[in-house]
Amino acid sequence: MTHPKVELGDLLNEKYDYDPTVWHDKVDDPEGDRSHPGVKFTAKRGNNLETGSDLAHDRLNNVVDYLEDADRTQKNLRFEFLLLKASVTSGLTSNIFVDNFGSLDGINLTAGVHDPELQRVYLP
Repeated sequence: MTHPKVELGDLLNEKYDYDPTVWHDKVDDPEGDRSHPGVKFTAKRGNNLETGSDLAHDRLNNVVDYLEDADRTQKNLRFEFLLLKASVTSGLTSNIFVDNFGSLDGINLTAGVHDPELQRVYLP
């Protein structure tokens, strides 16, 4: 399942209010004291549990998606750094162009092979 892209600020500000139920057991008092009737399980309370669980899973999925995107960005920056470092140390500093694309839609790849799963282009 694909989730919408989440920015760090949105992720940190994304909070959910959850109203937990305080559960009490029913106490049968032999003297007839009915002051502890217990808390009944109702559809409303069950749906509150389901909604809270669903929101928690959505937030966790957003955190995982954010971390995966951050890891991809870090790898791209490392590649760019290593490429620039290699070009400077070898003296080949002209005609170097690095750009990161979300996809190859609209790009005509004239040489090399694109691996969409690893999001890499292998040049000959």
